[in-house]
Amino acid sequence: MKRQFEDTDFDCLLKEMDSHFMWKKKQKQALKNRILTDIENLESQGRNRLAYKRSLRPFVFSAVLAASILISSSFISPAISSVMADVPLLGKIYATFNDLVGRNLESQKLITQLNKTSSSKGIDVSITSAYYDGAVIGVTFNVKGNLKTEKNGKVIGFYEIFDGKEGISDSKELVFMEPSQNGFVGHIQLSYPKTELPSNATFPLEFKRIGDKEGSWRFDVPISQLPFETQKIDKQSIQENAGVQVYFDSIIIGKASTAINYTATFPIKGKHDQVRLEAYDDKGNEINISKDGIDLETIKENDEIIVKGRSIIPESLKGKTTYIEVHPKVVINEQDQFIPLNEPTPVEIKASRQNLSVKIEKITVKDKSLIIDFQVNNGDKRNRSFTFFKDFARNDVILVKESEKEIYKQPIKHSVETVNKDELRFRSTFDISKLNDFSLSKYVIRVNLGTLSMNIPVELEKVKIDLN
Repeated sequence: MKRQFEDTDFDCLLKEMDSHFMWKKKQKQALKNRILTDIENLESQGRNRLAYKRSLRPFVFSAVLAASILISSSFISPAISSVMADVPLLGKIYATFNDLVGRNLESQKLITQLNKTSSSKGIDVSITSAYYDGAVIGVTFNVKGNLKTEKNGKVIGFYEIFDGKEGISDSKELVFMEPSQNGFVGHIQLSYPKTELPSNATFPLEFKRIGDKEGSWRFDVPISQLPFETQKIDKQSIQENAGVQVYFDSIIIGKASTAINYTATFPIKGKHDQVRLEAYDDKGNEINISKDGIDLETIKENDEIIVKGRSIIPESLKGKTTYIEVHPKVVINEQDQFIPLNEPTPVEIKASRQNLSVKIEKITVKDKSLIIDFQVNNGDKRNRSFTFFKDFARNDVILVKESEKEIYKQPIKHSVETVNKDELRFRSTFDISKLNDFSLSKYVIRVNLGTLSMNIPVELEKVKIDLN
């Protein structure tokens, strides 16, 4: 990857991630390459934001989901944590981080004050507080020492939880620390990454890089669970065409948080499918789900994949609503599909388990250009904006070399024209003047239906959870 971040330690951190992460299977490595390439492209264009966001709530524009996102849920990857600028009263720390759980607990005086320090390479890291509410853990920490900062004054850290074990959501993360009066300060929040919740435990946390310093700052943070209630649900929702089922097991009601536990069943080919929940109260108001699609346990049984999962609501809902109405959705994993340039047109490719498609209507070579006319989803917008489909047309229907079709890198220069906005018809014109080896047999069209499936999930029947 060409170096674009010459004034930052971000490249070193990416190398650090490379040495620790298990990028499983060719598809995930390709996605990783694409994410890094898109970060480069946006950086080189001087843009201050990424067009793709981590969370699938709301479902966003492209398979580069993880670029902010953290790259997450269906495979082990880095996520990005929040930071704060001052070290005032503890309550203000959690408020600055917008940690609703921590802020609520602090108002109830339920945060545990800590003073655990680990030193390495002239850097001191101190854990200053922690909480364990229901299934949610929060930690704050200070950092002191001579550290190289980014241009904005921040310091980037890289840490692991639970020894970075594969299968634990967000087990390897980046955290951005901001300056304080005595150094730097940061904050971590996560869901306890196991199905069973121990009342007392230690939270293994190790910082492996802080700024430009590699080392080991390791803690076994003591956590003691606050009183909570568990309520059985025993309801399920099924989407037969997609072959998915979500069974709602229970909810955990903490002092300042609510966790929804579920078991999702997918076919073998859906092993990278992801559950996403929307929730509403008894007045129809949407309930904020701060952490969604957390995989706790995955097993293969016969011809099915069974995933124990959890979603976190950053407030206790008892007394605020009589029930929670959950709208389950499943993001169906779709593989890239490829169309030879010499294949007769029109040719339509379809998603395997939901109603999504791209029809290549015409392929034309003219002078030094290759022109592709195509229609997305037969013109069905599925409640998405036109901007989303224009973005899809630009980034996900791409001319690539057949021998490099699964490698994501900077796309061949091209322009996209809207032929018919209402019918979602587009025309992409690729500049092939600099492709010395171009021929119809050596290049193909790569269609990334995964972007459509990630942003247009399968919707299951809603489930009503009564709160006792």
